[in-house]
Amino acid sequence: MKPRVSAWIVLVAGLGAWYPVLAGVDPPRRVPAGAVVYIQEGEFGTALSGAILKKKVPVTVTTDRERADFFIEEHSKASKEGAAERVTKVLVFGALAGSGKTFEASVTLEDRDGMVVFARNARKENIKSAAEDVASKLRDHITKGK
Repeated sequence: MKPRVSAWIVLVAGLGAWYPVLAGVDPPRRVPAGAVVYIQEGEFGTALSGAILKKKVPVTVTTDRERADFFIEEHSKASKEGAAERVTKVLVFGALAGSGKTFEASVTLEDRDGMVVFARNARKENIKSAAEDVASKLRDHITKGK
């Protein structure tokens, strides 16, 4: 009786591993360490390339789109608060009011099939902080699966 139960467990486990393939569903995709990544050109793209190196993200950044396994596209904007909002913050918070500037970047990382495997939205005081936030989250995605 015991060998039949073991064989049944092996069969069910084997089918469970193949279920996504049989059902036509792709398993969740992740960026593997050592992947070659192309970053869209632009001000934030340059900052992100530097942040990837600084944060030691385990990928290789390329400027040749044809050599890349993954592609990072970004949409970013810098904004400054209005005069009335700024005056109010200075009156209420004094020196702790901050600079009044924000930088927001939305990043998607896609594979060659166009499937999004990583996305992040960062809103920070400057472009460098936003790029470093995205780079550290990408590193966590690759190394820890978060």
